[in-house]
Amino acid sequence: MHVASLSLADWVFMFFVLATLGCLATRRDALLPTSIGLLVVGSILKGSLVGGIMVAFNSIMAATTDLLNIIIVIALVVMMTKTMEDMGSDRLMVAPLRGLLSRPSVSYWVIGFAMLILSWFIWPTPAVALLGALVLPLAIVGGLPPMIAGMSLSIFGKGIGLSSDFIIQGTPSVTAKMTKIPVGDIISANIPIWATVSIVAATSAFFIARKAIKASQGSEVESTAGSLDMERRAAAATATIHASPIGKVMAWVIPLCLILDVYVMFDQKLKGGAATALVGGTVLGITMISSCFQYKGDAFAKVMDHARHGWMFAVKVFGPVVIIAGFFWLGGDSLKDILKDKAAEGLMFHWGYFLAAPLPINTFMVSLMVTIAGILAAFDGSGYAAIPLGTSIAMALGTPIHANVAILASQAQMAAIWTGATLVPWGFLAVTASFAGVDPADLARRNMWPTLLGLAAGVVVTACMA
Repeated sequence: MHVASLSLADWVFMFFVLATLGCLATRRDALLPTSIGLLVVGSILKGSLVGGIMVAFNSIMAATTDLLNIIIVIALVVMMTKTMEDMGSDRLMVAPLRGLLSRPSVSYWVIGFAMLILSWFIWPTPAVALLGALVLPLAIVGGLPPMIAGMSLSIFGKGIGLSSDFIIQGTPSVTAKMTKIPVGDIISANIPIWATVSIVAATSAFFIARKAIKASQGSEVESTAGSLDMERRAAAATATIHASPIGKVMAWVIPLCLILDVYVMFDQKLKGGAATALVGGTVLGITMISSCFQYKGDAFAKVMDHARHGWMFAVKVFGPVVIIAGFFWLGGDSLKDILKDKAAEGLMFHWGYFLAAPLPINTFMVSLMVTIAGILAAFDGSGYAAIPLGTSIAMALGTPIHANVAILASQAQMAAIWTGATLVPWGFLAVTASFAGVDPADLARRNMWPTLLGLAAGVVVTACMA
């Protein structure tokens, strides 16, 4: 029976949703309002403070359980990249790119596609550190403006790369967990939306890049002023690469193993948790074998150090996310498990049916709403925290009008990740800007039009397909 009116819990839940958006829009973290919201809404749902406290914990546990496989595989990937760094295999893997960086207009695409591929396999933050140290200085000294280099890294890396995340499947898994739609269906729905947003954003960014490249070539003195540090980094990047014997072997073995994983995924139709398990197990095996040959007697201590580093990175990213997601889990189907009541219906669904009754809601309106919500909620610096809100709205408003929720949720995913990747100066963009030697706020302003144009195109395609 669909609700015709809203309960106190529904109104209080929406109050905290709006409070969360207000905090994010004013550069305040979402953790405090969502945590308070969990306790208050939980107390109303159970009719007691003790029950509310238990609901808050159960919500966080539900979110953690759903996201744990993603957290583990990211920790394992970062653990592997630390071992690669010690072996020198990471530098050997990107060495062939150095000969392609003589022309700035070509460098934009070379850096971009390298960042995209590495982001799919080892995630954007390790990828930007690797390219920022070994490839970026050569491109900048070769004539690519630092701002354009930063645009390429952010748009192709966490923008195009993480918004799809086809290999590790962390991003679509978050959307799938929230919507209770199989991750394979989410990925299938993602592809046309992701392709539209990516092509429009990358192409429009290139037109901006070409204009900046011409301007920098016309004022060579200005473009090279203050670039002594970048020249030193370029000299270091062109120096002879020192890699251990196992590092030279693993420079070939690691990409081959990961490519083989992709083949197995397609051949055996592995998706979701099965695909994540394949990648995670492969990465763990690579790390252990490499460590035994690289560190020998010190392998016991080194493996432990790298494991700690990997887990610290994963928990730093997802620690707040699981609590924020726990609050938005109250709005979805997970409420049944949280309350141990199979008849319970997510609070966001109540709002969806309530709004759909008097308002002329259509797929275009819902697509626009999930995009705006994703953009606003991503201003905490991590797009992951914004996915639960956008997908909740997609489910709440898409279900009553019989729209394709997977398509709508895909657009919410694009809005959340792209905003966190390219428009938030205090998030991933700060890391990118530091390697490019530019101001994060200036880089965010340069990224604004390509990102907004891409998301606008995504809204149109989503409305047509949903």
